[in-house]
Amino acid sequence: MGKARRHREELGDVVEVFADRPGPKTVTGFVLCWLIFTGLTFINPGETPLLAAAPGIIFAVMFAVILLYLAGERLIVCERGLIVGSIAPGIRPYVIPYQQITPGSIAGVAGANRYLKEVGLQGQISQSTLRASWWTRNGIHFVACSAEDARRGRRRFTLALDPIPRSIDGRWIWFAATGRQSSQRAIDAIARTASAAGYPQLAEAATARGVVELTGDPADAARQLPGHPPVRGGGTR
Repeated sequence: MGKARRHREELGDVVEVFADRPGPKTVTGFVLCWLIFTGLTFINPGETPLLAAAPGIIFAVMFAVILLYLAGERLIVCERGLIVGSIAPGIRPYVIPYQQITPGSIAGVAGANRYLKEVGLQGQISQSTLRASWWTRNGIHFVACSAEDARRGRRRFTLALDPIPRSIDGRWIWFAATGRQSSQRAIDAIARTASAAGYPQLAEAATARGVVELTGDPADAARQLPGHPPVRGGGTR
């Protein structure tokens, strides 16, 4: 994988790759949108068969490109750290060595479609450190360096999406999706590689915490997501 090879000297070889691709419902939705958009063009079609077909072809290419970029999200577990983010053309993911992750902050997450609701960010603008989409079901939560540090000083257009530090130790909260694969598999891979890389405390804490099923209730954020502060308005149940 080209994007991982770029960081091989720092992070070592790739151990596991987790892809968070759109599910069948999302793909079906795009196909239906293409059919509707294309059908509308036939209300007043072009004068020749080529002109009549051209809008449908353009819409097909446009929706295919959107799906390509949506399908680029990855969590890549390497020997000495993680690569998080999209590997779509023209986009570089974030690089997070194990020494920059807070020990005890890693937790596997099930029910990840409730993550943004639980942390009080549902309906708000996306954040570069929270890699959750509407189809996401599994992932890992952890506390680490800033997004700016993880992109290695490259000031990109995503800078506007970088969040402020929100963890209880004044650092940055991350979420990386594992797609249809269980987040336990990602936890196991991280624990195994972190231990081998000389970070046994990080490995042992990740294994001990395991996977949590999110409730979607902001009152549970601080309890279920290690390092997360109490969510304003979360209250108690």
